[in-house]
Amino acid sequence: MTNPIPVLKALQMFLAFCSARNDSPNTLRAYNRDLLSFINCIGHGTPVTEITRKRIRQYLFSLDANLKRTTVKRKIASVKSFCNWLVCESYLDTNPTEGMAGPRAHHVLPDVPSEADMTKLIDGELSSACPERDRVILELLYSCGLRASEVAGVDVDDFKAENILLVRGKGRKERLVPVGKKAQLAIAEWLPVRKKLLAEQELDTPALLFSTGPRESVERLDVRSIRRVLRQVCALKKLPPYHPHQLRHACATHMHDHGAPIQVVAAMLGHARLSTAQIYTRVSPVRMLDVYRKAHPHAGGQHSA
Repeated sequence: MTNPIPVLKALQMFLAFCSARNDSPNTLRAYNRDLLSFINCIGHGTPVTEITRKRIRQYLFSLDANLKRTTVKRKIASVKSFCNWLVCESYLDTNPTEGMAGPRAHHVLPDVPSEADMTKLIDGELSSACPERDRVILELLYSCGLRASEVAGVDVDDFKAENILLVRGKGRKERLVPVGKKAQLAIAEWLPVRKKLLAEQELDTPALLFSTGPRESVERLDVRSIRRVLRQVCALKKLPPYHPHQLRHACATHMHDHGAPIQVVAAMLGHARLSTAQIYTRVSPVRMLDVYRKAHPHAGGQHSA
């Protein structure tokens, strides 16, 4: 085992390691937030060799009782990852979190917008500040199932063909995503507007989507701006204030409802594990009822003798 170092210094080294292996900015922020909470509990100057199972349990007991189970599980996972790294770097002989389980998570089904709501949201006139750009945002979220961060990161050159988009997802992992006809049309209508806006301001940017405010700027739209655009369009269309991730859920669920294999849904959404996408098999009651009516003898459908 190498010489002990203060836990705060170890955290800085761990975050540098995670950054070097291309962990996403969101993952890095979560690690930093969770582990600083842990370090504040055990003391900044505590040597890493004094991270024990007892101290970790004391930290968990100190957490706010009102925290969601998912939040507590994430904090435990962060401490586990940190301790795994300490073992790999020979700062600890054994992992004090080995076999430690968090609270059992409730399997909360996502609130998925209906197909009718998605049609109402995207089709028809948009009275937003920049309707051509904003329709592209909606189509990339719903038609392509992208995360808001992935929408923000799209460059014009990422379209490898009219109907294929290169997406950089979590951990900077790349995947190819199909672009449907409606999304293609929205992009085709936005590109001339985009070109005109850039020419008028004598500016340039690789970003597909950028701010069109009064300031002369080609600042790439961020996740917060995408959320704001979606909320504004929802309000104009008299729909619930949907979150971008709900459109991603809708994309996956509606595909599965119409017969897409869960493996295809998982690949399109960039889920590394099939189990992550299997939630969409539990949120498709329409499809379940349809199959039931066709398959069960007592369901009321027509069956051959």
